[in-house]
Amino acid sequence: MKLYNEMAGQHQFRKIREQDLALLRTLSIAERVDHLGVPALQIPKLIIAGRQLYQDNIRALHVVPGMKEVIAKLSSQGVKSSILSSNSEANIRLFLKKNKMDGFFKEIISAKLLFGKHHAIRKVIKQWGTTAARMIYVGDELRDIEACKKLGVPIVAVTWGYDDPRLLLRGQPDYFANSPGELLKTLQGLV
Repeated sequence: MKLYNEMAGQHQFRKIREQDLALLRTLSIAERVDHLGVPALQIPKLIIAGRQLYQDNIRALHVVPGMKEVIAKLSSQGVKSSILSSNSEANIRLFLKKNKMDGFFKEIISAKLLFGKHHAIRKVIKQWGTTAARMIYVGDELRDIEACKKLGVPIVAVTWGYDDPRLLLRGQPDYFANSPGELLKTLQGLV
């Protein structure tokens, strides 16, 4: 919220108030943009500015409690993991290094398009020489679920991101995890 409000002040968009958060978490990104009155043509500029603000504030960000252990456990079991994010690769690498997690991931892929994650997922499938059904995607946004559904990639939706659990369930994920422990149990049952 802090980062968005900084950008909103610079670009004359409506700021998010504390009382707006509950509603916004139940809306898709397209609905949020509409609700906040952000012109669609301004979204690319906001993404660039947002990535820079994220980088400037990265030292204040922390790993979700329990996730470092989940990733370490999966890595020790030989599970190959990658990160696919709409954030920049540089920001992700900086975050991972700060949290001593930089050795756990095969690769980091920055999906440039806000609504084009399925293109990036398809590219990963081709690069890995695998099929959609042999991958497992872990995501915390409705758009992650939608991208996976387009390609037939099984998805575990996790509830500790920005999107409200009800919004995630609306997307009908294949699996659902409310905690890192649940995520580990689900993934270990799948691999």
